[in-house]
Amino acid sequence: MKSFNWHDMLRGHSIFSSLREDEIANLLRDEISQEHSYAPGTTIIKEGDAGDSMFLLSVGSVQVALTGNGGPMVRLAVIQAGEIFGEMAVLERKPRSATVFAAEHCLLLEIGGTDIRQLLEAHPAMQVKLYTVARDRLSHWFRSLGPGESRGNN
Repeated sequence: MKSFNWHDMLRGHSIFSSLREDEIANLLRDEISQEHSYAPGTTIIKEGDAGDSMFLLSVGSVQVALTGNGGPMVRLAVIQAGEIFGEMAVLERKPRSATVFAAEHCLLLEIGGTDIRQLLEAHPAMQVKLYTVARDRLSHWFRSLGPGESRGNN
């Protein structure tokens, strides 16, 4: 059972707003999505790990960082309530591209990748929005790395 009103959040979210009521209800089934709560400092996803889900953050914020091959952690971004993360692994079907940890107490909804990809096929506008988020995020991250820096695991 989910404690947060995810229905209203999905209904008003720019990526999910084109979904029909039955599609939102389906996304919120326990077989499709799970609600998670994380304490500050807790690792949510780890760079390089397999993963086929994305997350919608309702409360708090998370820190995104690259850890590479034992080098220093490079902080890339802070993701705030109302934003998504984990979409790159879902879209590319590759391991997680970054480590994400709770910057403060956070509550999030984890949605399975297979279900997201089915919705993207049925809703081209949703697909464009999600790919735009991923593109903009990557562009910002590469700029934040600065010249001469690398991930260390290419």
